[in-house]
Amino acid sequence: MNQNDAEFAKKVFDPDYIGALDGVRVLDLSRLVSGNIASMLLGDFGADVIKVEPPEGDPLRAWRDGGESLYWKTYSRNKRSIVLNLRVDAAKAVLLSLVEESEVLIENFKPGTLEEMGLSPEVLLKRNPKLVILRISGFGQDGPY
Repeated sequence: MNQNDAEFAKKVFDPDYIGALDGVRVLDLSRLVSGNIASMLLGDFGADVIKVEPPEGDPLRAWRDGGESLYWKTYSRNKRSIVLNLRVDAAKAVLLSLVEESEVLIENFKPGTLEEMGLSPEVLLKRNPKLVILRISGFGQDGPY
């Protein structure tokens, strides 16, 4: 680690630090690792990250060897959480109101899941035309998985 890295690390952990992404709101609908790391990094740079979890919680919470999940504690830093069952209309309405006030949405559902929930990119962009939607998948939205 060089001196610049050490100085940056000190800043990031300073509660008064304002990062380059200050004022950017990110909705994190992802599960497990890939999306959680992406939103964690955005939070590290100052974004306001809201983690949207299902009622049973992100499956990453279950990756533990007794006690709390180290993965969860690491990847959920710099995030606020809200529980929404996105298969229920009232919860979708809450999400859509958050979409209107956000700049970025991250998801890594199985391809087609957002569409099945009635939350396709077209629906989301109708609520916020400037929304950046990050869809993470191993084989794309048209792939086998």
